[in-house]
Amino acid sequence: MLTVMMNVVLVHGILDDGGDFKKMAEFLRDLGCKVFLPSLKPSSAILGIEDLAIKLKEYIQENLEANDKFTLVGFSMGCIVSRYYLQILGGVKNCSSFHAVSGPHKGSFLAYLFFGRGAKELRPGSVLLEKLKDTEYILEGLSLYSYRTPFDQMILPSKSSHWPIAKNHVAYAPIHSLMLRDKTVLSVIENAVKASRLYS
Repeated sequence: MLTVMMNVVLVHGILDDGGDFKKMAEFLRDLGCKVFLPSLKPSSAILGIEDLAIKLKEYIQENLEANDKFTLVGFSMGCIVSRYYLQILGGVKNCSSFHAVSGPHKGSFLAYLFFGRGAKELRPGSVLLEKLKDTEYILEGLSLYSYRTPFDQMILPSKSSHWPIAKNHVAYAPIHSLMLRDKTVLSVIENAVKASRLYS
């Protein structure tokens, strides 16, 4: 039987916290993973994506050793926070793979209904999203996975979650939040974890 030596950091979405990953966290722990659940504040992202990405970096520095490798899983807005951390703040150095679950890589029109800096940055064509697109080359060599459901009510259009540089998977969760317990999503993450070199 394989022994898992994998750290997994789960990054929540807007107006959420680490508790939303309860099912996925249990699933990963059953695989032998050590799971980290930061709750980034303010979860409304009113201060911007960069602010949350800096707090994610601080959390990882405080909870993992300097040379520890980890898998990063972002959900919804957490995908963009994670990408900012990886691409702009240097987090790619210790990351072994990144899973973007229902991430608004091209923005979401629903973000026009929210206020604050973060909401503006999640709108299609925002300066921040263009910056992330222009710096995707930094992720070269990192295993990237992206997941979407065509029934997504939060990521509009749902094809915004299709990320050309990643391995893309379509799940059929009936609502946005159920992507965190979707069998397709969990299965791909499980296979990616098992393929990690951090197994012995």
